[in-house]
Amino acid sequence: MTEALSHFINDAGLFAPLYYVLSFVVTALLPFIPTPLVGALGGAAFGVVPAILYGIVGMGLGAFVALNLSRRIGRPIILKLVTPKVWAEWESLLGIRSVFVWGVIFFILNVDFAVVAAGLSGVPLVPLWIAAMVARLPWLVASAWFGDLVFVSDTVMLLALVVMLGMIVVLAKLRPLVHRQLVRWADRSDGRAAAAERGEDTARRGSRHDREERRVEERRAGRPSFEPTAAPEATPAREVPAASPGDAPSNAATPAPERPPRHRSRGGV
Repeated sequence: MTEALSHFINDAGLFAPLYYVLSFVVTALLPFIPTPLVGALGGAAFGVVPAILYGIVGMGLGAFVALNLSRRIGRPIILKLVTPKVWAEWESLLGIRSVFVWGVIFFILNVDFAVVAAGLSGVPLVPLWIAAMVARLPWLVASAWFGDLVFVSDTVMLLALVVMLGMIVVLAKLRPLVHRQLVRWADRSDGRAAAAERGEDTARRGSRHDREERRVEERRAGRPSFEPTAAPEATPAREVPAASPGDAPSNAATPAPERPPRHRSRGGV
């Protein structure tokens, strides 16, 4: 079987590296295909160094496709089934709200299904992509070296598969312990973040209180404050007492004396 797969890659000629790179994208779309198997086949066909270099390109493309499809298609479907608040609570409960936690998961599992699951979370995609590349690179190197060294016959490959199955069983036994440690670490980080937010709020209140005390001290010392002052109130006009009917006004004009009427004589004089 190994010889047939190696011959298929070698017979592709110039398209062999392209097929090898695209095989990582296929494993991202079909997460049940193990990625280390692809790396091992590349190591058997190209050698260790070319398989690693081509594998970095293919692994980057595969992680990019898996994360974007999961975030843009899978996450909206999940948020329609459950409310965003409930989904955020589950993320906090499982301890998967941290890039570091996802990096540890990528390193332990090294399957594309973990990358798809990471795209469903609320963690930004670029840090997740970098974490997937950094955490899975040692596995790519090991699988390429494994393929170059072991994929020489079916007997050696079967022995290697038995060893790998034993390692998988050990990792499955250790998985609950690792998960508990990751959850504790995530709870600790969430607590530190909440304490930092409370400290910032306390600092804001303290600075506001200090400004108020400084203004009060400036008022007591007679120094001008920068607060806007109210405009002075207008002085009300003095009311003039109304004059009584019997009192004559002092500044009134004196009436002119009346002239006696003229009497005409009978003679017309």
